[in-house]
Amino acid sequence: MHARLLDAAEAIIRECGHGALTARTLADRLSLKRQIVHYYFETMDDIIVQLVRRTSARALAALEEPAMQADPLCAIWRMSNDRDFALLSLEFAALAARQPAVREVVREAAEAARAAQTRILTRHLATRGIAASIDPEVATIVMASLAYTMVQEDAVGITAGHAKLRALVDAALERF
Repeated sequence: MHARLLDAAEAIIRECGHGALTARTLADRLSLKRQIVHYYFETMDDIIVQLVRRTSARALAALEEPAMQADPLCAIWRMSNDRDFALLSLEFAALAARQPAVREVVREAAEAARAAQTRILTRHLATRGIAASIDPEVATIVMASLAYTMVQEDAVGITAGHAKLRALVDAALERF
């Protein structure tokens, strides 16, 4: 039941945003009584914290997959452009900005992901004897920021320049 509640909470956040996640909407999604939600989670912040931790664990596991290791820049770019992943990350960031109970776990998850991306990219460059022209940590920030901005804009229908930017990044990654 615990996992089902987390799955449903994640779906609500992805579909409707974090503001739509309440004990009532979560219980209704699964045709349960609200008391069941509070039996498994003391507060709604507890659900968010566990969702952040679960999403972070999935992202860190994905960073260790062979495709990520073989071509980390392309894999980071693809991961950052995944609409569901990016929108969920943006929702967590919005919650963290206003809810202290969520803030620390979001910060820890983001820093762990950035550290892993930087480590993987640094190792990739060193293995191939390539001197980094851009600090790997900065490169991961720039790629994620570009992707998240485009995903967020796509969600509201803003697409001007996106195809050109994606083509530019794809061409740069191909040359790399």
